[in-house]
Amino acid sequence: MAQIMTRYCCYFLIFTLCHCIMSAVHAKCSRKINVAFSPTGLTAIPSETGISGIYPSLLASASGKEGCSFEFSVVPRTRQELMFQNGQTDLLLPAIRTVRRDAFGTFIPLLYTRAVLVSMRADLPPVASIQELIDRKTAKVVVVRGYDYGDVYINALQELAKQDRLIYEADPGSVARMLKAGAADYTIIAPYILIGEIQMDARIRDIEDKLRYEMLPEMPWLDSGVYLSAKTLTEQDKQSLKTLFAGLLKSGAVWKYFQFYYQSEAFSLGSRPR
Repeated sequence: MAQIMTRYCCYFLIFTLCHCIMSAVHAKCSRKINVAFSPTGLTAIPSETGISGIYPSLLASASGKEGCSFEFSVVPRTRQELMFQNGQTDLLLPAIRTVRRDAFGTFIPLLYTRAVLVSMRADLPPVASIQELIDRKTAKVVVVRGYDYGDVYINALQELAKQDRLIYEADPGSVARMLKAGAADYTIIAPYILIGEIQMDARIRDIEDKLRYEMLPEMPWLDSGVYLSAKTLTEQDKQSLKTLFAGLLKSGAVWKYFQFYYQSEAFSLGSRPR
């Protein structure tokens, strides 16, 4: 754990330095770009002194290249989504591409991700498909409110809700605690999100090696990346941001940051580079 925290501290120092530098750079963007983050694994890590993690660090390190500076805030996931839809924040990051979200912004893919079935109880039999999970009438499933892994995922949640077997939690840490307490049997989530929460929370760190990950064939690999707001950004700002993210993707920086922060074998089950 000491090594993990050392890495976080190093990146937070880099983030802080870049944040100071970027404020003095002449901006090609017409103004500061507002980004509301929600704590999502190690992609965004709030603390009393600021916010670090994969995406804040990436934005800070890349901001000078295209002359766009950023202003960060931290909100719950459901509020983050609503703020983006209502034109109260410029970027939605990280985000899975969905038809619903396409109505509110322009999507830029950064990597591939997929949700898997995660459980902790050793006595649970394997699950081969979404339908098999739905047919297992006594099994409780807990998910993070506001997460969206596409139509198959949403339809499955609707069916589980009809059977009174679905539990919503506000964040992935709460999901992990539900699994540990035995209050839920399964969750459906991208592994990197759950792994990050577990590694950061001493209360649940002991379950990391006890989790079982099962691939559901109906859950495909999906584009994960960033949405640029259709309501708040000018065409000039959109173009500058598109160039910035294209550079990050071309350089391999996105995947390198993910590999640096996530060194668990389970990470590759739900994430891969573009």
